[in-house]
Amino acid sequence: MPDHYSQLLEWRRNEAAVRGLAKLPHDFYRATSAYLAEVRKSYEIDLRENPSGRKGEISRQTYQRASQIARDIVEARAQKVLSSAFQASVGGSRELLNALGEERAMFDSILATLTAHRRESAPYLEPLTVAPAGASLSPAPTVAPARPESEPRPAPASAGPARTAPATSYVRVLKSGRPLEIGSETIDLREDDVLSLPEDAARLLIEAKVAEPVATGPARPVT
Repeated sequence: MPDHYSQLLEWRRNEAAVRGLAKLPHDFYRATSAYLAEVRKSYEIDLRENPSGRKGEISRQTYQRASQIARDIVEARAQKVLSSAFQASVGGSRELLNALGEERAMFDSILATLTAHRRESAPYLEPLTVAPAGASLSPAPTVAPARPESEPRPAPASAGPARTAPATSYVRVLKSGRPLEIGSETIDLREDDVLSLPEDAARLLIEAKVAEPVATGPARPVT
């Protein structure tokens, strides 16, 4: 079995050769830390016993080179994890092939931070969930009390119940942004455009400071 130093060289070559995470032993971080600690302890002992000895100097140089190789591997993998977490935060895949346990924990933490940042600081970047056209925005009706048996029941209507159009609000776009998906339609957000939107979609844009309400009526027509 090759020594740990030779394995570090091989792992660094593999990491640089692939876009994703290269395959590493599950105990890479623990084993590498233990190896470097052992090499450092060895050269410190050798240098104390024989400061001018060649053995201690060779061990010290080996420790420095191994530390740099390990740093190259860790930093390359961290950069890949960071990139994957960003892609996942904007809708990409959350799969992280060949990730070690420590890296998966870092990925989940970064993804949670990025997602929270987008929702709190830039909610207009997140897709809006809007009720489909024709759906009622009013709260669910309460159950009517039981009708006394003696009271005649009204005859059923000949036609089905009329479907009311959802309430809409007019807003003026303050700054251009990503297209807004509402039901089956996609609406472009261009600065100074006046849009007629479902109330919940209009409210979200107003709260995000992407749009402002526009008063309408006989005295104030939409412009």
